Amino acid sequence: MELPRPGSGRDIARGVGPIGYALALAARAHRADLTRRLAQLGLHPGQELIVVDLHEHPGSTQAELVDRMGIEQPTIAKTISRMERSGFVERTHDDSDRRVIRLRLSAQGEQAVEPVRAAWRDAETVITGRLSAAERRQLINLLQGIGDP
Repeated sequence: MELPRPGSGRDIARGVGPIGYALALAARAHRADLTRRLAQLGLHPGQELIVVDLHEHPGSTQAELVDRMGIEQPTIAKTISRMERSGFVERTHDDSDRRVIRLRLSAQGEQAVEPVRAAWRDAETVITGRLSAAERRQLINLLQGIGDP
């Protein structure tokens, strides 16, 4: 990772908001590692969340997915279309109301579920590799304290 030059925006941010800066660096490192792992599965960041969600909730509508995931409808629509083209998701008509479209994982999508979970575990192991088990628990508690309003 490139170190900020003295007086750079990053150097100033680190001085003014050291916690936020450290959180951003950690999040960026985690995202980069996870992105690499997901790419090996043929997925983009965020798509793995849909894979796992549809595995747990097969036959969901797009609206149900939006509600559960808290992601905007246009984003979900674009992502589902992309995942359908790449073979992870299938759309089917509802048996009782042909106007309703149901989403399911394809065989390829189902085969990706456990590798996605492994990618999450492995990325977390890498990012927290220098922490003891007690430090990891403490970090989780501290971050949850920040994240919970």
